[in-house]
Amino acid sequence: MTLATVADAALAVAAAEAERVRGDASARATEVIASARAEAAELLERRRAAAELLAAQERAALIAQARAEARASVLRAQRSVLESARAASLAAARGLAADPRYLQLIERLALEARERLAPAGPVEIVDSPGGGFVARAGSREIDYSLERQVARCLDALPGQLEALWG
Repeated sequence: MTLATVADAALAVAAAEAERVRGDASARATEVIASARAEAAELLERRRAAAELLAAQERAALIAQARAEARASVLRAQRSVLESARAASLAAARGLAADPRYLQLIERLALEARERLAPAGPVEIVDSPGGGFVARAGSREIDYSLERQVARCLDALPGQLEALWG
């Protein structure tokens, strides 16, 4: 064997080894690239899902806020209607004082108050500045003032109004 033959054989072995290393490196590079692409796709999917969840939460929060604002607006409108009704009712009730039957009504109510409060002691009838009166006996009291009568009537309305506003 000559030196040239040994060199050719060593070169052939080195070339084969280099080809094998290159093939292994190429295969490994393909695996690494495929793995990196899979990780990137998984990361993108997780980020997309997180973004969709965040968007859904923000949508839900905005919807809840809009509903709360709408409900507050409805409640303000209802309160305004009730306050207007209360003012109009009080004005109408105060107008009763000019009705000739008003004194008869007050007398009947005073008689009723005396009967109801008599067991508590002597009954005192005190005129209310806005019309009507307050009857007291002992620790008991019946408020027949026009303002209180209007308030009682209007306080009984919310259930009926809810049905109308529903």
